[in-house]
Amino acid sequence: MEEKKIYQEEENINIKEILYQYLRYWKWFVISVILCGLLGLLYLEITPKQYQSEGKILLSSGNDSSPLPGLKELTAITDISNSKIDDQIEILKSRRLMTKVADKLDLNVQYYQKEGITTQEVYNEDAFVFIKFVDEKSKFLINSSTNLEIVIKSKNQFSCTDLLSGKEIEGTFGKPLRFAFGEIIILYNPKAEIGDKTMVTISPIMDTVLRYISSIDVNTTTKNGSVVSIGLQSTLPENANKIIDLLVQQYGNDIIEDRNKVGNSTISFINDRLALISKDLGSTDEDMERYKSQKGITDVVTEGQIAVQQSAKIDEQLKQYSIQLSLIDYMEKFIKTNNKSLVPTNIGLTDPSITQNTQNYNQLVLERDNLLKSSTEENPMVKSLNQRIREFNNNLETSLRNYKTTTQIAIGNLRGQSNQMMGNISGLPSKERGFRDIARKQQTVEALYLLLLQKREETEIATASTPDVVKIVDKAYYLKQPISPKKNIVLLASVLLGLIIPFGVLYVKFLLDDKVKSRKDIESVVKNIPVTGYIPKTEESLIDIRSVNSSSAEAFRILRTNIGFFLPDAKELSKCIYITSTISGEGKTYIAVNLAFTLALTNKKVLVIEADIRKPKVREYLGISKNPKGITEYLSENISDISQAIISVNHPKTSHNAPVKIDILPSGSKAPNPSELFMGDRFKHIIDYGLQNYDYVIVDTAPVSVVTDTLLINKYADLLLYVVRVNHLHKDLLEIPNQLKEDRKFEDHKTAILINDVDIRHGYGYGSKHGYGYSEEKEESWYKKILEKVKR
Repeated sequence: MEEKKIYQEEENINIKEILYQYLRYWKWFVISVILCGLLGLLYLEITPKQYQSEGKILLSSGNDSSPLPGLKELTAITDISNSKIDDQIEILKSRRLMTKVADKLDLNVQYYQKEGITTQEVYNEDAFVFIKFVDEKSKFLINSSTNLEIVIKSKNQFSCTDLLSGKEIEGTFGKPLRFAFGEIIILYNPKAEIGDKTMVTISPIMDTVLRYISSIDVNTTTKNGSVVSIGLQSTLPENANKIIDLLVQQYGNDIIEDRNKVGNSTISFINDRLALISKDLGSTDEDMERYKSQKGITDVVTEGQIAVQQSAKIDEQLKQYSIQLSLIDYMEKFIKTNNKSLVPTNIGLTDPSITQNTQNYNQLVLERDNLLKSSTEENPMVKSLNQRIREFNNNLETSLRNYKTTTQIAIGNLRGQSNQMMGNISGLPSKERGFRDIARKQQTVEALYLLLLQKREETEIATASTPDVVKIVDKAYYLKQPISPKKNIVLLASVLLGLIIPFGVLYVKFLLDDKVKSRKDIESVVKNIPVTGYIPKTEESLIDIRSVNSSSAEAFRILRTNIGFFLPDAKELSKCIYITSTISGEGKTYIAVNLAFTLALTNKKVLVIEADIRKPKVREYLGISKNPKGITEYLSENISDISQAIISVNHPKTSHNAPVKIDILPSGSKAPNPSELFMGDRFKHIIDYGLQNYDYVIVDTAPVSVVTDTLLINKYADLLLYVVRVNHLHKDLLEIPNQLKEDRKFEDHKTAILINDVDIRHGYGYGSKHGYGYSEEKEESWYKKILEKVKR
């Protein structure tokens, strides 16, 4: 349980560390958010706004309340309710309908004008110029887009430049210009001014049609309902409204045209039949007139009233069957001569199967004709429909034959009954029988004629009437609020992008950065060497050691206190402190010099030995320009008295009345064999001299990973301060001090790690982020730093 608690605490600390690591760069995030926000506003400004236009229609048969039976029979074959809504949606999105809309509204011509910093499409009536085709058919001859830039020179003149070829034409408003596809006339908008420019794009009509078909959205508002919503997105919502309304109008006109085709076909058939029957009726009237004249008949006296009444009933039945038989003959002749056209449906045949087969046959013919508007006879669907039409044609012929056989049998039976009845009234004069034959024929022809007249009238009424097959629920409209781009979403995305960009950059930076960052990085690798303190980041090479407001001075005072716990307890003994690092540039010389002055501030005698004879920097820090004799000369036995090489130096930031002084034993001249010089015993004499004459001996040594100089002389140290500079030393090099400790190369003395160049204002993991002690140093504002750099 306790281990789990510790783990949770470490995890929380890690989260804080990661969070603070990113918050150090909060200015990047603020600048990135501001820039991305400005880019988002610019995007909103230059991006054309898209509006959603929508209209709703109700697909209905429009004949439920029709008072005329002929109207109902006629519209049954084109009733929307008999078709799937999905099929009607496909018709609404067909190229045929959209081509008509594009042609009427000139959708293949677009006008663009500069508005602010962007060029946007404008309405035809708002354009500075307007294009009109001399021959409307020429718009269908355009094979590729033509881009024109028209500049108004005056109220009469303009210049027209083809942007693809670069060819410029001077023209006059109202006079035709010839292009490859035909001639156009450019008209002047009185609202325009001289110098105004308009970009005009003339596209192929089919490209325009396909573009709008892909953009238009046609769907049912409910799952099984008949209300269809037609939507279209556009930068010009008024144009979108016109497109939707005209599309609905064209769709309704197509349905009416289909109905009129059936009605006109039926009327034509009836007129043909009436012409023939009129001749038959005239012939029977002449026969009746001739018979009466020959026989001298003016009135017929009925003998055998009961028999005559029964005979009249039989005659009436014979008349009806004869009419049906005649209609069957007419229908058979029509089907044989017009095997692929619409069949009349309302001519008086009473057989239900014939009526149903006729309607099904006509519906297939209409479906095939509609399909042929945008296809050919080779289309598999057309072939399939032709096959079904032939099958229904055969079924219709079979039904007619069966009905004809049934009718003939019925007529034969009735004639037998009539002959029997005639035998019963054998007493009737022969004139009466002849008169009845002619009268029966006359009545039959007359009844057929009247029936066809009635059907023609009904069909003409049905054809002339145009019920609302497509009911408009809502005319096309659009919302004033654009649907794209959405301001809130764009601004939110801009802010998120402004946060993600610096986060991603910093993440990659942190991921690729393998430098030491914190005490945790050091302690995770170096297990057996303690950390004795931190030295803050500063731009000064020599700090003001007496300052009470300097965090760097306070850090060295704390270091002075901390190293007391590592050195021998006897106060009268002198102490030897080695200062080294893994690589050069970690600030060991800076620490050696400032630590020496900090120790000297307590009235101690301090000697700084410049033991890095390969790259000495102590003199550079103290401003000693000359190159006096020193360690190299003593180790090579060129001098015998060490005191002759020692230089006394006062801290430049202390007064002459109370100077802080240290002694320096310089490295001397550069030697070609430093390692061999340190292998002798003479360097021990230098250390012994320092311990005998000074309270502290601070030795600035060479980096341990570069040369072996430090390892040859480290046995004389009481304390070795191992400097690790953050953001400078690679993490994998931390294995070096760890390995040296494990290999007992530091076994004769105590070793402590000193972390250098710590950013105490922004660093996390080094203790208090507010600095050391009561420092009142203030960080200079970031904008002031930028201004100073600009001035430089």
